[in-house]
Amino acid sequence: MLIALIGTGSSGLVAITALVLNYRGFASIDARMTSLEGRVDARFNSMQADMRDLNKTMTAVESDVALLKDKVGL
Repeated sequence: MLIALIGTGSSGLVAITALVLNYRGFASIDARMTSLEGRVDARFNSMQADMRDLNKTMTAVESDVALLKDKVGL
């Protein structure tokens, strides 16, 4: 009877240990994904700001070209 209790107890302990390790593994993966999402969001925000700056610059260039065309008579 004692052997059966020890066997059952050790099986339960192994199962609990496996669950804890799986949880820690998933928590680690979740942390990595959150970090990756943060970096991707930062890069997209940077690209969006760069595109806004480019749009402003292109608008200024188009305006300057239009003024030059008016002066030249084109």
